[in-house]
Amino acid sequence: MRGLVAVLIGTACTLGCQTVSQHVLEKSAQTDELRKETETGVPLPPGCPVLRTALPPGKKTITLSYREPSVDQQGMPLKDLAYTTIYLRFPQGETKAIRVWTNDASGGALVTVRDIPVPAQEVGLCVTASNWARKESPPGSVADGGGSPSSQPARADTSSTR
Repeated sequence: MRGLVAVLIGTACTLGCQTVSQHVLEKSAQTDELRKETETGVPLPPGCPVLRTALPPGKKTITLSYREPSVDQQGMPLKDLAYTTIYLRFPQGETKAIRVWTNDASGGALVTVRDIPVPAQEVGLCVTASNWARKESPPGSVADGGGSPSSQPARADTSSTR
């Protein structure tokens, strides 16, 4: 699936923040919904190009934004997007996966997940998309779309602390 774009932002939202519309999906990683969809110790998908970024001292959470794909790898409009998965890789080798269910099977929504706990000062990020048959797309780097090319470059801003 193409079109995964992600941006690491240093802003935060209050606990439980969630906005849903056809083209915008905002969630907090601290809500029960996303905590139930978070797994630790999962393998990083093969070929997952990760954006590595250093965080300011004392920073405990990050915000990640990306656009869901709206076309498949052949350029056809999506009809069966189920969820995207954010993979976080920490220096100790631990990988965490957060599944974010879509609100539109045709994709295209701007997804923002706030308050993602980060136990280290460095983190690697990668995003994939899956259909209802749980077939996962090639990984996309949050920096450049990786296996899921993007027309927009991403930017990382880790200057804010929380």
